[in-house]
Amino acid sequence: MKLNRILPILAASLFTLPVWVVAQVVAPAFSAEELAAYPTDSWPTNGGSLYNQRYSPLDQINRGNISGMKAEWRVHMNGSGGAPNHSGQAQPLFYGGVLYVPTGENDVFAIDVETGDFRWTYQANLDPGRVNVCCGWVSRGVGMGDGQIYVGQLDAKLVALNQETGAINWEIQAEDPMLGYSITAAPLYYNGMVIVGFAGGELAIRGSIKAFDAKDGKLLWTFYTIPGPGEFGHDTWPQDNDAWTVGGAPIWQTPAVDPELGLLYFSTGNAGPDLNGSNRAGDNLFTVSMVALDAATGEYKWHFQQVHHDIWDYDSPSPVVLFDADVNGMPPQRHCRSVQIRLPLYSRPRHWRTADRYRRTRSAAGTAQCDGRNTALADWRLRCAE
Repeated sequence: MKLNRILPILAASLFTLPVWVVAQVVAPAFSAEELAAYPTDSWPTNGGSLYNQRYSPLDQINRGNISGMKAEWRVHMNGSGGAPNHSGQAQPLFYGGVLYVPTGENDVFAIDVETGDFRWTYQANLDPGRVNVCCGWVSRGVGMGDGQIYVGQLDAKLVALNQETGAINWEIQAEDPMLGYSITAAPLYYNGMVIVGFAGGELAIRGSIKAFDAKDGKLLWTFYTIPGPGEFGHDTWPQDNDAWTVGGAPIWQTPAVDPELGLLYFSTGNAGPDLNGSNRAGDNLFTVSMVALDAATGEYKWHFQQVHHDIWDYDSPSPVVLFDADVNGMPPQRHCRSVQIRLPLYSRPRHWRTADRYRRTRSAAGTAQCDGRNTALADWRLRCAE
């Protein structure tokens, strides 16, 4: 393959794709090992791999030949996503010679990477009366696996499209958009599940993340990012009102997964109301937090809250990134791996924060563990679990 062969820079893309061999095939039911590997012949998830690192080791395009790059084709999305209230934030997926690109209207285009021709298109035909969003119409991507493309829509529907034809295989009303729920994050395919969180933190939602059966859309588990009565963290909300039922903690981004540990990690957004905390005394878990769950069951494992009792709308909208690192001269081990996210801290500049991705916070039984609450955020550092 010639090194001067390039892909066009798509307006909806947040990265530049390398060139891969074109083959008319559909994605399999990816194993965890396949999705955890560095992407080299496809880009199967919104983060490139389960670790959300957005990195590929391919080196066909390098410093020596990048000056020879040129555009080969350009494609317009039939006017989709072009209105003033639409935003193109989606990262295309790639498999078998085809790019899968959604727009801010939740329309999806399957594009032949060699020619720029449409293999198929899906039109969501959203009803504006059933779209309740704070900040414009946006999609941050689609999911892929088991021969299907998974679309989370602004009307809170989750749709599975046939990867070959774009036809709808199944669709479910995952939440009620009239209650402020929407899906802006790219769904994640993992172990036969489609996992996605819900946006709407400015619209009085109780945030959640759900896993559905990739075969038929059946709900498998739900984790609420605002704990209810009797659940760990509920005591961080007032006990004399129902502020927790509309407390926010939306999820904007695709989770990361560590298959070896069986844990899923995601970040949450603001508490609600976002600029008025007078009716929600307490830390307000799990708003503005990194949260780890058992990927198979949705069971809570640990959290780290970056901003306690948020009254500044300091979301954690960045996707969680997993990586292995030497800490104090000790190589990566099962009990000492890292989660990283970028977030604003009060009036300080943006900081990177890392956390041991196997450490838990205190359990429901009250066993004390590190959760960052009793350590000044500005001085917090990564420490391996004993």
